[in-house]
Amino acid sequence: MFSIAELNYVMRIQRPNLVVNWYAHHLDACALNDFDEINISLFPDYKGYLQTYADAGMAFTVVNRSDIMVMFGCWQLWPGVWEAWMIPSRHIGRQTVALHRGTLAFFEYLGSEMGVKRLQFTVHSSNATACVWAKRCYFKREGTMRGFGPDGADYPMYARMF
Repeated sequence: MFSIAELNYVMRIQRPNLVVNWYAHHLDACALNDFDEINISLFPDYKGYLQTYADAGMAFTVVNRSDIMVMFGCWQLWPGVWEAWMIPSRHIGRQTVALHRGTLAFFEYLGSEMGVKRLQFTVHSSNATACVWAKRCYFKREGTMRGFGPDGADYPMYARMF
């Protein structure tokens, strides 16, 4: 898929930030924000869930010295259609602009290098920050998956076409 050096270059990640391969223990080491901490606690074996998707595609973590800033990944559902995930830490606010630019560069690179026609993800309906961020990354809200979450919450589906 992509090498770590390649992603650090493409995403313009510079020290003290660094893109590394994602490992399941990163979820334990991440200082989750309050929203994600609650939401993940409702999902049995969330770590195993992420590991399944990491094994099927690619998964990375951006660290800043010893702090995890964000974990993210994606996998191909079928040719041209990919699903993405991202879990920010409570420390991401220190690096919001740089990581946003890096994310946009990652999406563009993924689209061009992997032949992505459609990239999609879902967001908990109460996660207003993630909904705003999706729009800032040029994703369009396509609909709502009613009662989808482990807590019975609705999840909007966002997609971006390349």
